[in-house]
Amino acid sequence: MATAMMPALASPFARNLPTQPLSESADGYAFEYRVTDQGLLVITSRGKDRAQGIIEWVIGSGEQGQTPLVRTAHGIAQHRVSYFPQLNRYGITIGDDAGSSPNAESALGRSWSKSDLKACLNCHATSVSENLQDFIPGIQCIRCHPGAAEHARGIGMPLNPGKLAPSAQIEFCGECHRLKAPGKEADLENVRFQPLRLSKSKCFAMGKLACTTCHAAHEDVRRNDAAYYNAKCLSCHVRQAHADERQHESCVGCHMPAVQLHPALRFTDHFIRVVTASTTAGEH
Repeated sequence: MATAMMPALASPFARNLPTQPLSESADGYAFEYRVTDQGLLVITSRGKDRAQGIIEWVIGSGEQGQTPLVRTAHGIAQHRVSYFPQLNRYGITIGDDAGSSPNAESALGRSWSKSDLKACLNCHATSVSENLQDFIPGIQCIRCHPGAAEHARGIGMPLNPGKLAPSAQIEFCGECHRLKAPGKEADLENVRFQPLRLSKSKCFAMGKLACTTCHAAHEDVRRNDAAYYNAKCLSCHVRQAHADERQHESCVGCHMPAVQLHPALRFTDHFIRVVTASTTAGEH
């Protein structure tokens, strides 16, 4: 979480840029990048139609993907191009339409309102100022533990989200990991939002399952460790364990199936349920 936002020139996005310009499909706009004292200059062009902006910050640690923020003549935009480290490939940012942009300015990215930028910074940075100009990049201790700075000075105790009741904890984590769908409820992309999906689960409705039941807050997700998560499931479902006729050997693999949103983006669906032939991963 501490690397959820980083300076553009220090990011994998900037370090892995190809020597040739990137471009949209269908004879779309080309993207040229140049290192400057201010950050990474991006120029979009097709024929005589050109626009440019400065990338100062990149969102995302690089585990799944990285998307730059572009300062344009009209404000801040979410860049149309993202970097996907697992494939060492650049592509259209998730949520953007494929194909050609209508003009060079829109090729720079989707313009954000002040509230859009505030929401982004509050989940990828710490101590964000009211003018959104001053912040600490990345999620630091005080972002999830209000009162930690005062505690360091000997005043009071900080909040420990791990001790919150399940419903309160999912609300807390959902401030960033999303408890409400940003678009349509049925959008497959919502599988990315763990609190939203978990809240639909019977396991959660029973009132005992919280985020930290399965995930240690200060550790990375244990990818490809079925035994670790099987043990978490069996701590509650000890009398309901069964032999999987598909020989999957993974509770998560059957009841929280992964969804491939992009060749480089694969998310575990946190809607815990019985998935049958008539349902699919991500289905509501």
